[in-house]
Amino acid sequence: MQFFDADYDSDNWFARAKGLEQEPERGIRCTMCFDMRFEGTALYAAEHDFSIISSSLGIFRWKNMQQINDCGKRAASHYDGLTYWDYNCPKQGDSARMVEISKREQFYQQEYCGFIYSLRDTNKHRRTQGREIIRIGVKYYTDDKQP
Repeated sequence: MQFFDADYDSDNWFARAKGLEQEPERGIRCTMCFDMRFEGTALYAAEHDFSIISSSLGIFRWKNMQQINDCGKRAASHYDGLTYWDYNCPKQGDSARMVEISKREQFYQQEYCGFIYSLRDTNKHRRTQGREIIRIGVKYYTDDKQP
């Protein structure tokens, strides 16, 4: 299976997110973000004769799988012959396997989706729990064993 990771246009993201800065996780801002990402994916796929697109976003436990799938299907629907594969990782038991492998291999497990507003909200929550805030560029592991 081939994997392609396209460049990300952060200026476009911030322009689209204007006015949505205070939206909660799983809200309108997430839909906007997924739409933007899938629009680029679908265009790339159509231009390079791919017939299926998908996403790994579904393994992130703070995201809404239905919201992700709706955005993927919407983007694929604009191109003849392009399908969005809506494999549901959590329902197939893959989330537990992903966590198991991540712990064993000491993979970085990010607690926010990667965007500044999600980081802000995650750190706000962490403070209320008496936990250290997440700092960009610092690797966090699932247990005390750090390389």
